[in-house]
Amino acid sequence: MMLVFGVVAVILLVTALASGIVERFPLSFPLMFLGLKLVLGKQGFGANELGPHDQILEVTATLTLAPVLFLDAAQLQIKELGRRWLVPSLILGSGTALVISLGAVPLALLIGFGWVIAFISGAILASTDPVVLREILRDHRIPRSVRQVLRIEAGMNDIVALPVILVLIAVATGDVGGGGQWVSFLLKLLVLGPAIGFAIGGVGAWFMRQLRNRWR
Repeated sequence: MMLVFGVVAVILLVTALASGIVERFPLSFPLMFLGLKLVLGKQGFGANELGPHDQILEVTATLTLAPVLFLDAAQLQIKELGRRWLVPSLILGSGTALVISLGAVPLALLIGFGWVIAFISGAILASTDPVVLREILRDHRIPRSVRQVLRIEAGMNDIVALPVILVLIAVATGDVGGGGQWVSFLLKLLVLGPAIGFAIGGVGAWFMRQLRNRWR
């Protein structure tokens, strides 16, 4: 366990020191981390025995992904979004549904997945990874309008894809049965969850404004 933490600490330190160099080359940190996993994992030196469902990995991923999503949301230009709302709306609405379907139909017809499992897989694949896109969003050679749309899609597509995934998982596993349980499940998913998210975001925004006003 200590070896794992030591390896992670060294990797993070080297990553921070080499960030300026990496930005000058056609590389991204997710690809570098993937390569390090192959080198240090069972296929390589065997120094890292973490599995995909290891609790340490899940906690680390959650703690690192949350700041990334927060920073992406903080960098959104709301006024600019208001003027260019059509493309993000299409991407998050019909565009996401189309991508889910395009991913699900081949899985069902060509590979033989059940339709529910196929649509779960399609919804998972339809969700753009904001971490992978970070290097693209920092590339100023790409027009600002394109980067803005990609940032919105990467940061907000889970609003569409995640409920679809959770509902389909509930259907596939049969964990939710009966009208009352479905009503409770959907209320928690579509009402209570977003309400808590908006409340936390509102408190965070208020706190940041207070800090900014205090230190002016």
